[in-house]
Formats: sequence, C-alpha cells, structure tokens
Amino acid sequence: MLRKLLLVGALQGWALWGLWKARELKVWPATDALSERTFLYLFLAVPLAIYLTEGIVALARQRRLWLLGVIAALFPLLGAYSGWADYAVSFMGNVGNLPPARPSDLFAAAVLGFVLIPLLTHFDTQQRSWPYHELFETAWRNVILCISAAFLTGVFWGVLFAGSELLNLIGLGFMRELIKQPLFSITITSIAFATAFALALDRAEMVVTLRRFQLSMLAWLLPLLMMFILIWVVAVPFTGVELLFQTHSAAFILLWCAALCISFVNAAYQDGTATPPYGKHLSKLLAWTWLALPVVIAVAWWAIGLRIAQYGWSEDRVWGVFVVVMTTLYVIGYSASSLRNKGWLSSIGKTNMWSAVVLCLGLFALLSPIADARRIAVNSQMQRLTQQAIASNEFDFDYLRWHAGKYGQEALHTLAAGIEHPDHDSLASKAKQVLAQTQRWQTEVGIKALTLDEVRSRIHVLPTSAQLDDALLQAMQSKSKNWQLQQCFNTDTECTVWMIDLNGDHTQEAVVLIKHRTADSGTALVMQRGVENQYQLIGTLDWPNDTPLSQRLKEIENGQFKVVAPTWNAIELAGKRLQVSPYRFNP
Repeated sequence: MLRKLLLVGALQGWALWGLWKARELKVWPATDALSERTFLYLFLAVPLAIYLTEGIVALARQRRLWLLGVIAALFPLLGAYSGWADYAVSFMGNVGNLPPARPSDLFAAAVLGFVLIPLLTHFDTQQRSWPYHELFETAWRNVILCISAAFLTGVFWGVLFAGSELLNLIGLGFMRELIKQPLFSITITSIAFATAFALALDRAEMVVTLRRFQLSMLAWLLPLLMMFILIWVVAVPFTGVELLFQTHSAAFILLWCAALCISFVNAAYQDGTATPPYGKHLSKLLAWTWLALPVVIAVAWWAIGLRIAQYGWSEDRVWGVFVVVMTTLYVIGYSASSLRNKGWLSSIGKTNMWSAVVLCLGLFALLSPIADARRIAVNSQMQRLTQQAIASNEFDFDYLRWHAGKYGQEALHTLAAGIEHPDHDSLASKAKQVLAQTQRWQTEVGIKALTLDEVRSRIHVLPTSAQLDDALLQAMQSKSKNWQLQQCFNTDTECTVWMIDLNGDHTQEAVVLIKHRTADSGTALVMQRGVENQYQLIGTLDWPNDTPLSQRLKEIENGQFKVVAPTWNAIELAGKRLQVSPYRFNP
C-alpha cells in the first residue's frame, strides 16, 4: 500500500509541477484556461480519490474502478467549465499573475468530492439506499486521515526549513536553495502527503480511537449551546430583531450557531448504535429543546431575504441561500424525530444520508452552468441597474471585470454598447474604462482609453452654465497617475469641477471636488490654466468635512459663496513664501 500511494503522490507532484512550469514559460496548457483548469482538477481529484478509497473493506475492486472513473470524468468537466467561465479574466496577458483557479471553487469541489466518494462507495443497488453505519465510518475515517496527513506534511516542511537554516549557519546553503525550487517543493509535498496518508491508514485503530475521543468531547458542548439557543428564542419576542439585523451579519451568526448544533448532535449520535451520553432525562430535554432551532432558521431566512430584497443577489448571497437550505434540511429532519418516541433523534441517520445527496447535487449545480453564482449575481445586478434600483456610481464595475468571469465580461460589453438608462453615457465610459485594463491595478491605462466626450460625461460642472474645455479634460487624463486625481475616475465615485476665479486674474481656476467612496465628504484639488493654455495641478483647497459634500455642492449651485482675500498676508523670505496657518482651536 505504501509503495502504491508513494507512486501516486510522485506522479501527482510531477503533473502539478508541469502545470506550474507551463505557467512560468507561458506555453500550453497555461495559455488556454479551459485546458489548464481541466488538468488541474484532474490531477487534484483522482489522486485524492485513490487515497480516500484505499483500504475500505466493503469496497470491491470493480466498484472502486467505476468510482475512480466517475471522479476522473466529473471533476475535469467542472474544471473545464471553470476555465471557460474565467477565460476572459485570467488570460488577457495575465498568465502567471493570477491563481490557476478560484480558491472558493476549489474548496467547494473538495467538499463535493469528500461527500460524493462515501455515497458512491456504499450505495446499495438492491435496497436503493445506504447503510448509515458504513457511511459514517468511511466519512469520519477520511476526514481524520486527511487532517492527519496534512498536519504531518506541515511538520515535515517545518523540519526541512529548520534543517536548511541549520546547515546555512555553517555555510552549507544548498538545502536552503533546493527547497525553494518548485520542482522539489511541489513534488516533495505530494510525496510527503501520500506517505503521511499511508502511515495514518496503516494505523486504523488509532483513527477509530481518535474519532471516538473527539466526538465524545464535542458531544458535551451541545447542552451548553442549546441553553443559549433556548434563551435566545424565548427572549427575541421581547427584545425584537432590530439590533440583530443592524449587525449586517445576522444570517451568518444564526447559521453558525445552527451549524455548531448540527455538528455537536452528530457527535453525540455518531452511527446511531450507541446510546447518547447524556442520560435519559437530559437526552429527552435536548430532543425537545431542538425544536427551538427551526425558529433560528426562520429568522436566518428572514435576514437573508431582507438583504436580497434590498441589494439583490450577489455571489455570497447565492451561496448563503444554499447554506440556509442545507441547514434547514438538517434542522427540520432532526426535529421530526423529536415528535416521535422511536429513540433519541432517530431520524438523524436518514436525514444525513439524503441531505448529503442534496448537498452533492447543489454543489454540482453551483459549480456548473446550471446555477453558477456569478451568472445569477450579474443578472441580478444588471436588472437592478436598468430598473434604477441602484445608483450608477454605486454599481460595482470591478466585480464584473475581475471576479464575475465570462458573465461579467458580457455584461460590461453590453454596458459599453449602451443601455436604456439616464446615465447611459457615463455607464458606457466606465465599462469601456475597466475593459481596457488588462491588469487589476492598471487604472491609468483604462482612464487614457476614454475619449474626451466620455470623460466629460463622467464629470459634473458648477456653475451649470460653465463648459469644460478640452485642455482641462486632457490635463485630468494625463495626470491620472496622481493618486488624488485618479480617484475622480474611479467607477464608484462622483467628480465635480467648480470653475471659479480664485486669484482675481479674470481667469477661472478649476476646483476638482472628489466625493469619497465611503462617506459624504470629499477632497478638493485646484488646477490652474498656465502657459500655452495648459492646466497644472497647483495644490489643494482646505475643504471642510464637517458638512456633507452634497450640501456644499447645493450651496455652490445656489451662489452662497464669495472669494475673499486672505486675513494674513504672506512673507517672502529669500525667495520662499511663508504663510500664516491659523489655529482651528484655542491653544
């Protein structure tokens, strides 16, 4: 067994190093997102499936080969779709600059694999169901083995680092340089994980003992947590939910508590063959107390529903609803046995089995074109924009460009072509700006890709009768590397140019007022027309933030201002100007 897993680990390490090397050299498959992502998912999923199915007595060889075939076909398909959806973002001159896959997708795919493998391993075709005891044993075995293998791999690397530094102290730096090489680090990590997994699997009795110990300890946290749940359910009709909703994370907090309850009650139930550790009276009390959990889930549904109604769908909310659905299945399924006298929470086993099936189907849908969270989020936000449920300066163009994959790119091209909206010119210029960027922070490239008319459509002017000449707009574009002026071109900020004569030379200066992203306050930059009709940044205006910027703009528009001479004249000393800066408070 050890030799076989070592070979699998070595082959996996070399394959992953090959993908890394292709990225470094910028050759196929790194130049084709679909191919690269397909190979990545294949090289990660198949070895893991081999590890997780090794040593299962009830798994026949033919069934195992069929299971590995399913994994080898399913996960590359998910990887191919992931690469297809991400192509427009990851492969516009960015080979090697972005991760080869989104971490969230890899995590979801890993969960899918962990749950799917026991289901495929133990499905009884005659009974059309699963023996829960075997599912429980295999699932917990795999979890503990993977955690143990990951821990031992981390310790192994700790030893390598310590040893390399020790040798380096006496001038032997070869080991320090060796572990920095990707060929060594990638392959040795895969081999170390395979070795650690095989060693842990060879000590199966340790796995069972460790599992029993951990679950028996976790089980005693259930009464404590259920006490808090019960107090909360009793108190919430009197306290109301306003404070809870003001946290803006109500659904997360509630679901986290429910998830802990589900984990602890499973730790007590285990495979259903042992009696609960609480005794007769406490067990019965906990079973009845479990009926408080549906109230918690109902409030979680309420909280996430309010967020969706207010802000529309986002990726996080799509996944959040999926988590709420899964939590509801567990809580309601367990609650059904609280109303019966067929043993302590006797429906846990059946609920877990069918919830696992729903979990796999849901994850597959969310990782595929069926219910891609990015597509749902983009469609929702575009609909809110066209219905003017969201202001154009609050629309998240960066999400479409850098996080929404192919769906975001299509939405940006639609906006750039023009949509029916009062701010369609401004929206089109913002879409064109972010599409011109080939790297996330390459903002000046996007700004300079705009025409003067597109820049003009993005900027408000005061007084409203004033006109922004081309020289000013060109200067604002050319100086967009200035971090303050660059804010004027952010897709989620508002920029106003106030034309006013500040020095009495009968030539108007341009005061650029930039609204901050997170508050109704702003920054004021002053640009002056110089020689050859060119504008230059000459400084900032001491702009007060004790009053909302929107109110100040109204005061300017209403003419509630005047230009005044300074209270204190300046002193010129040896060619340098010295000015008085009055205190804003009494010293």
